[in-house]
Amino acid sequence: SGSGKSTLTDVLGGFVEPSSGQITLNGQPLVHLQMKEWQKEVVYMPQHPYLFHMTLRENIRFYEPNATDEEVERAVHEAGLTQLVTQLPNGLDEVIGEQGRGLSGGQAQRIALARTVLGQRSIMLLDEPTAHLDIETEYELKKTMLPLFEHKLVFLATHRLHWMPDMDEIIVMDQGTVAEMGTHESLMQRKGVYYQLAQEQMGAVTHDQ
Repeated sequence: SGSGKSTLTDVLGGFVEPSSGQITLNGQPLVHLQMKEWQKEVVYMPQHPYLFHMTLRENIRFYEPNATDEEVERAVHEAGLTQLVTQLPNGLDEVIGEQGRGLSGGQAQRIALARTVLGQRSIMLLDEPTAHLDIETEYELKKTMLPLFEHKLVFLATHRLHWMPDMDEIIVMDQGTVAEMGTHESLMQRKGVYYQLAQEQMGAVTHDQ
């Protein structure tokens, strides 16, 4: 916490400009990542998604208002929301959010995930998407999320290290700087900052994963 994960995510999303340093893309310097070509491929999933006072269908469509019913139903299936939809009296037309039907943290995150996959964008930014969930709910959501990362560029900011063996590249942040980079296996062998974090979370990450 406080190492700079969310700030880095905000820079990657083009939400903020870096106060120092430089972004380069293929050797070319950039001031920020607010270019239209980048933005149209990026989708963002926060730790605490906001549920609007509107139907479940409209909440899922929030970033893609022109999505068809078939596309919404596909996103519902991929995000693991099918059971919730069948339980709601009005299905996808049930009003949720403020003064609407209340939902659990895990259900809210699945709605955010449905928003994320609906547009089929190629770059996913996820900022601590499961940090406030209990571990059982988090593992259930993780099983849903990992297959959806296939063939996408995914930036996942988290301090839950059980995600790390599934990642192609790990960027270890420490007090606002990049301390290490590598795979889970290579960083464990290095016995640096990442190794110390893993030791603190014994059971979350094991040597044989």
